[in-house]
Amino acid sequence: MNSKPPTSTPTDAPSSTKLRGKPDPDEADDDADQLKNDYALQRLLRESHLLDGSASFSARGALRHKAMDLRLRDLGAKSSILRQEKMPMAHRKGIAAKAKSKEDRRREEARQNGVVLEKARPAVVRGSRRRDTGIDAPSVGRFKGGTLKLSKGDLSTIKGASTGRFGESARRRK
Repeated sequence: MNSKPPTSTPTDAPSSTKLRGKPDPDEADDDADQLKNDYALQRLLRESHLLDGSASFSARGALRHKAMDLRLRDLGAKSSILRQEKMPMAHRKGIAAKAKSKEDRRREEARQNGVVLEKARPAVVRGSRRRDTGIDAPSVGRFKGGTLKLSKGDLSTIKGASTGRFGESARRRK
């Protein structure tokens, strides 16, 4: 009699004596199938929230577009494919106003319920700051295609006082 407790598994299991260097082809196929299923499950979990709000089956195209947008974003897309570039200004302003009203309503309800929200970020005013021209950029004109293009206004600022007819100064003599 030895001091080891009896085990319920048989002692002649070949798994301990099998060489670990050479995997079975069946196990390789299983690993590939499991990896494929893992990817499918991750994708299902990522996109399952899209199915929550769909009450009808007529929105299948929109759901497909949203799912494609999510996949592209995961791959590193800079912007959404759903963002529309050209749109009437009144329509765009209406969308912005609706988003602002939703945010205001959300903040108001949270304040009434005693929920502390994040601080609202101030809106960034575009076009107010001066454009950075770079290190070696000229202070006048436009440098494009290896040539410096100067407008008439640029030339007049370079020359200084403008001259009139016959080379006289623009200031009149008294």
